[in-house]
Amino acid sequence: MNIPSLTRLPNYRKFSLEPRYYDPIKEDIEERTSRIEQELRQRSSITSDYTAGVHGAFARRSSYKKSSSMLQGVIMITLFVFIFGYLYFGNDIFYIFLLLGPIYMYFRFKQIAKKRRQSRT
Repeated sequence: MNIPSLTRLPNYRKFSLEPRYYDPIKEDIEERTSRIEQELRQRSSITSDYTAGVHGAFARRSSYKKSSSMLQGVIMITLFVFIFGYLYFGNDIFYIFLLLGPIYMYFRFKQIAKKRRQSRT
C-alpha cells in the first residue's frame, strides 16, 4: 500500500531490449504482395484517382496561398501604419489602435456569425 504524498517521485528506468529477427524470405514475400496489390488498385481506377488527386492538390494549395498572402498583407499594412503613426503622432497611436481594435473585432465576428447562419440554412 502506497502512502499518498504531495511530491512526485521519479519512476525507475529499466533497460528493455526487444530482439529483432530478420527473415529475408518473409520480407520479400510481403514486398511482392504489396507491390502487386498496388498495381491492381492502380489499374482499376487510374484516371479517376489521378485527376482527383491533381485537382485536389492544386485547389488546396491555391486556397492556402490566398489566405496566407492576405494575412501577410494585413500584418504588413498594420505594422506600417503603426510605425508611421508612432513617428508622426507619438504615443497617441496606441490609443487609436485601442479604439479601432474592438471596432474591427465587432465587425469581424459579425461577419463570421452571418456566414454560420447562412451555412445552417
